[in-house]
Amino acid sequence: METQNLPPLSPINVSSIKIISSLQGEKYLLFPDQSKTIRVLVKDIVRLEGVGNYTILHLKNGATVLSSRTLKLYQKALSDDGFVRVHRAHLINLHYMKNYDELNLTFAVMQNKDQITISRRKRKDFQDRIALK
Repeated sequence: METQNLPPLSPINVSSIKIISSLQGEKYLLFPDQSKTIRVLVKDIVRLEGVGNYTILHLKNGATVLSSRTLKLYQKALSDDGFVRVHRAHLINLHYMKNYDELNLTFAVMQNKDQITISRRKRKDFQDRIALK
């Protein structure tokens, strides 16, 4: 059997999620898809849901976008834009939070009527972030 001379594999940049600002001051989230780069307005993201090594972006118009990046990468990229991790599988945009269970801090209700569970370990961080809001 003959061996072929294959080109060396180039390393993949795992942290390939970028936030850019346009001339109008809008912030866009850029992340790669199979053959293209997807651009989403940061202010249009209601919440992000982690499913294994994938992330589902839920947008304000009801659309969803599937990304092959982990929720942890999005948490790092969006931490300064009003997003808070409330569960191992959920990152929410505080600008779209309608209300929350003030007594026990067990869930948050988003403007699109999604009810997101707040884990016990994330309650303190959530409480600190909403106090700053």
